[in-house]
Amino acid sequence: MAQHKKKPSGHQLEAIAKAHHKNVFLRKLKNFINCCCDEDIFSLIPPKFLEPIYILRCHSLTIVPAVGTTIPLKLLDYQRHLLSEFMKNERLEIVKNKLDLSIDDYFTVGLTAFYLPQRFSDNDFSRASGVRNALLNHCHDGDYFAELEIRLHVFFDALVWTISNLGSFLYWLDYDLKIEEKGKWGIKNVAEIHIDVPEITRIKTDGKMRPAIRLCWPDSLSGIKLITLKPSLLGSTNSLTDEPMPVYVQSHVLRRLAERIDSLQPGLTQYNMFESFRDPKVCYDNHHNLMIEYRIFETKAGYFRIDVIDGKVLVRTFLFLTQGGTPESHLLWKNTGLQKLDTKYLAIDKLSSFMSSEIGGDEHIRKLLVDSGCQSLIELYEKIDVLSTKHPTQHTCKLMIDYLGYNIATVPEECSDDELKTQNQEPRPANPEDLLVPEEVFADAIQTQHHLSLFATKG
Repeated sequence: MAQHKKKPSGHQLEAIAKAHHKNVFLRKLKNFINCCCDEDIFSLIPPKFLEPIYILRCHSLTIVPAVGTTIPLKLLDYQRHLLSEFMKNERLEIVKNKLDLSIDDYFTVGLTAFYLPQRFSDNDFSRASGVRNALLNHCHDGDYFAELEIRLHVFFDALVWTISNLGSFLYWLDYDLKIEEKGKWGIKNVAEIHIDVPEITRIKTDGKMRPAIRLCWPDSLSGIKLITLKPSLLGSTNSLTDEPMPVYVQSHVLRRLAERIDSLQPGLTQYNMFESFRDPKVCYDNHHNLMIEYRIFETKAGYFRIDVIDGKVLVRTFLFLTQGGTPESHLLWKNTGLQKLDTKYLAIDKLSSFMSSEIGGDEHIRKLLVDSGCQSLIELYEKIDVLSTKHPTQHTCKLMIDYLGYNIATVPEECSDDELKTQNQEPRPANPEDLLVPEEVFADAIQTQHHLSLFATKG
């Protein structure tokens, strides 16, 4: 009678898995070191040193709540899942060393090789001095670690876009290397996630005290950044000093921004708001009201109406590029006769209507937009369509051509202040779990931020 093999116990399976992980790790470490050194240096390390090297290795990057911070478990698991996929799937190529590894391998194998010269001295074995010199000369090259830092910024920034909201919570991450504790060995790669609630104050406007949120945004690895503007930048000549003024945003603005930039996640629209104020382009409407351009990755999409009240800059409302009160809307009226109700009917007062290749592909509509100063809306499609979560529900070009066929130009409608009189509500923190976005949107955000990081360094 054939004897049945006894199934391995849980402890045996665990031991087998650990042995397999060790073999795979040491094989990757050997390949990394030998590729960097361009010779077989790894084989010169005696076998008895390999076990301590493995035990004291650098572990994979993980996300943990910062000390004193409570993060909802669902949100934390979501972030860890995205991090795991990013670390495994994103690859980093170092051409001169003919290396092509995952980001995870660089955090584990690459950093282990970086710290390896500290694990033994010149006298520990016969060729230790030569091994240490080779490691120091070739595995301490800063190029791939600099690239690794850029990729880490990319991931953290993309993560911030998807989970932060100026109207509720702002998140940022801080990277660190820590020695394992509580009986464990090795070095932990840790991304600590922090959470902040933006400052809310009350500013008197239109005869009432209204809540306003301090304009700020989380910066990966360095925390919350605040926006200030100097009076001279806004054309003020009455101030005795040119001390920077804090910038506040009415909650009404965030709602209008979400309604009109309806193709992007709220965090991404607010990030671009922050960037627009960090490098502001100031202009005026027909009534000499101050406005600041709203740019999405340096491409104009609208304007913010602002006032200076008691030493503070207050953002009053947001106008999409084609809406009444913008220079472009005046040109659009001159060229087509379109007014406020017309733009609403055609739905060209929202970004999603321009997230279609037909807009730039139709020569008549393209010329109309260019002549009206709205060519940036064509450029936006080419730049951010990969991130767009909403597209036109109708054929915008056909609708515009059919409508303009019988639309008669009339006197332009002046910019209405109705929106500015909207009763602002006290901002209420949202449920952080509601901020989760589809994984494919996050992947596109990483790609976009990586593309942008090639052209600009972090401020």
